Amino acid sequence: MNEKTTITLAPLAWASALIPLITMHLCYVVSAHADIVPWCLPWFEGCTSISRASRSGAAYFIFKGAMLPAIVLIMLYWWCNRLWIIQLGGKTRGWWWLGIVAAGLLILYTVALGHIGEAFHWLRRIGVVGFFGLTYLAQVGLGAALYKNAWPKLGRVLVYLSLFSLLVGLSSVWVNIVWPEKHDSMEDSFEWSLTVLLNIHSMIVAYGWQKTGFALHTTTSNLP
Repeated sequence: MNEKTTITLAPLAWASALIPLITMHLCYVVSAHADIVPWCLPWFEGCTSISRASRSGAAYFIFKGAMLPAIVLIMLYWWCNRLWIIQLGGKTRGWWWLGIVAAGLLILYTVALGHIGEAFHWLRRIGVVGFFGLTYLAQVGLGAALYKNAWPKLGRVLVYLSLFSLLVGLSSVWVNIVWPEKHDSMEDSFEWSLTVLLNIHSMIVAYGWQKTGFALHTTTSNLP
């Protein structure tokens, strides 16, 4: 007799998007309440960075304790996206690997956050730049795969969202050139905004998984 089990995978995608999003905002509230960072709307005012809000006090432990498990979920999320596209009849290329590598680089940032020294500074820098850059490319690849082969309507939404994220990133470069004295504070707001946009992308994909009933089916046979 074979025992069959179906595991719905949409909760994995939702968790991979919501845990980082909730964690960084919770860390900000905890740090602001402790007067480590000022109160503001960080997505628009840029009063502090995600790093400054998460590297001291109780936020230090909240960030590391939540983000390290979340990174594992993000890796599984990108691996499952490859299977999802195949199940929808689309084609996959190397973009899903970029998402997994990006999550691995985020480990560097998470572990090094809150520690002083040139080596830790470079680990954080490599981690955050690599995570943003490779995650963006992976999201573009996923959106394009849906648009071209599997689910054009959802793919179009994801591609437009990626284009908007690109405009936000280019705006940061433009501010640095035209308005350099304001760049530091505005760079922080761009960082918050881009992180939110990356997670919104994952939430839209989670909706797609849920809508299509994406699930894992397991079978176990009784021993003879």
